[in-house]
Amino acid sequence: MLKNLCELSHQIDNKVCRLIMDNDTPLVIIKESLFQFQKYIGIVEEQVLAKQKAQEEDNKPVVESKVEELPVEV
Repeated sequence: MLKNLCELSHQIDNKVCRLIMDNDTPLVIIKESLFQFQKYIGIVEEQVLAKQKAQEEDNKPVVESKVEELPVEV
């Protein structure tokens, strides 16, 4: 089966991003697909940040605090 496809591409810093779709895809479906991609990327970003934060907390040195006793009046 042969099918005509449409491709959108954009280059940033020598990296090319491509979106390939059926030639007759309505704009509403393309916009919804882009929204779903952004939502997925947002979830991945949140997971990476949470993992980095957990690693930073694990690598923090334990600071011992010295508590001075205050004189108690009776």
